[in-house]
Amino acid sequence: MLTQFFGNYLLEKQVINSDQLLEALRHKHDTAESLDALALSSGYMTAEEVEDVHNMQTIKDVEFVRLALHMGYLTISQASELEEAQHFGYLLLGRAVIELGFCTQEEMAKIIADYEFDYQLSFSNCLNFDQDKIEEMIHHYYQFPDSDKVIPAEEYAVLLIRNLIRFVGDDFRLSGKLDKLPALPDTQEISQNFSGAITGRAAIVGYKNFLNAFANRYACEALGADEEYISAALEDFLNLHNGLFTVNLSTNNNMEVELSAPEIYDVDLEKLSYQYILPIEFTFGTVYFCFNM
Repeated sequence: MLTQFFGNYLLEKQVINSDQLLEALRHKHDTAESLDALALSSGYMTAEEVEDVHNMQTIKDVEFVRLALHMGYLTISQASELEEAQHFGYLLLGRAVIELGFCTQEEMAKIIADYEFDYQLSFSNCLNFDQDKIEEMIHHYYQFPDSDKVIPAEEYAVLLIRNLIRFVGDDFRLSGKLDKLPALPDTQEISQNFSGAITGRAAIVGYKNFLNAFANRYACEALGADEEYISAALEDFLNLHNGLFTVNLSTNNNMEVELSAPEIYDVDLEKLSYQYILPIEFTFGTVYFCFNM
């Protein structure tokens, strides 16, 4: 997750522009192995064990390495090695920027040092995946209100970013939340309602071609232009994410929430109104995650 904040940091410091960042994220995505691929290529896990962990992640909000360790598929030393590769992913983004010729190695070394200093990142909190640090960064980035009480919308945003990285890919940049959705042609909304301890609605909104790309990524197979399969994949991701969100609320905060069945619509954006609109700019296009609660 630190990779996404580092990408924005590069933009803020005018090291690269937005197009160059997306190209660097695409380069990193295409050349760097995912954690499950690393576990396989290193001989630490079998394909069946990796699939078993992935299936467990659909019902438990736990990182891949920690879950594999808990399930007995990794030793402590193997898990530490993989976690180090994961939590220093922003260094891989820096390497991609250098390899594409957008800045020199010396310039990147300085900007990485500045990033770690500004965000008070250390080897320890990166390696141990300091969840409090991640939540703090998201809290400030999206300007959630300071409160001693649970803020469901903030919990939702933190989990959303984790689930996008887990199930879709990390080749995206964060953009600040919007007050309204931009005018987009050929747009769909996949939505689901909450009821119980909190009431509200959550949705994935976007241009159909970008949603198709998102669905193909999530399904890990070529769905082509089959609208039935694409719709099913989009609804499944929303239901999966919202299901994990409700489980976390119940487990951590004793808040019971029920979900309606997901629905998909062709929409008029002028009629859509959400309290939180979070644009996620993937290398294949921007998808909007919206919610009221």
